[in-house]
Amino acid sequence: MDSVLLTEAPPTPAEYVALRALMGWATIDEAAAKRTLACSTYTACLRQEGRLLGLARVVGDGVLYFYISDVIVHPSLQGGGYGSTLMAAVMAYLRRAADPGATIAILPLRGRERSTRGSASSPAPTRSSARACISATLG
Repeated sequence: MDSVLLTEAPPTPAEYVALRALMGWATIDEAAAKRTLACSTYTACLRQEGRLLGLARVVGDGVLYFYISDVIVHPSLQGGGYGSTLMAAVMAYLRRAADPGATIAILPLRGRERSTRGSASSPAPTRSSARACISATLG
């Protein structure tokens, strides 16, 4: 089996829909997936033998405001440090893209707050699961 590769390119809408479904996240159609993926300022994907096994996205204005979203790791890779790999790629992007004083936010889902401090997991997002924003400012 090939090793897991990190790429800095978005998944296809079909791949995004399938990974969300696998994780038990809310169902979206490919048209919604296409629109939301187009709004990303950065996407890192984990692939093995071409198959999407994880991703992390950043949305925002690409200068001063960044929101880290969709940190997803396939169950077969969870616990292997791949969430940290995705977040390291996100942080490298933010160091390149964010102007001094930029605000970076993560909005963890209720019950998944721990995953923002260590590993990417599989929260099931719903409108009622949102929590307060965790943010930092780059100096």
